[in-house]
Amino acid sequence: MKRFLVLLFAISILPAVTLPNSVQASSPTDLKLFDVGSFEKIVKEKDKKDHLVILWSFDCPPCIKELKKVSVLNQQYPEYQLTLINTDGLEEQARVKTLLEKYNLLTLDNWIFSDADEEKLRYDIDARWFGDLPRSYFFPIKGKVKRLRGALTSAELLELFQPTLINK
Repeated sequence: MKRFLVLLFAISILPAVTLPNSVQASSPTDLKLFDVGSFEKIVKEKDKKDHLVILWSFDCPPCIKELKKVSVLNQQYPEYQLTLINTDGLEEQARVKTLLEKYNLLTLDNWIFSDADEEKLRYDIDARWFGDLPRSYFFPIKGKVKRLRGALTSAELLELFQPTLINK
């Protein structure tokens, strides 16, 4: 039933969903619609800096705690490249924006799952990811991508960006 309602909602706003991602977000405070191919686009569009992508949901209390830590990090180090992807779907768009505003995270690169087929979107991100949250991906300038499971502590967040701090 839930999938049917999500599909019905998606169909009712179909013109907004079918716009290219570059058109979808008219300002930094808008959520971009995450669909197949979006993750690759996120990774390719980042500057030559370390970059952290965090996936989160309202159904995940550790995710909300992690967002609070990210908020503090973002205020201290606004030059960090952070991307947040909400996995709750379009029906939660207003709620997502409210929470991001509360934590002063609206200026980050924010995305929301736009397809009712969550499994397809998760697989497009990482074939080895089955939906456990929180989930993060760290893309260092040098070295391999780090797949991170579970909520990151403040110390772990700072450690990820240690090369950025040193090269400042």
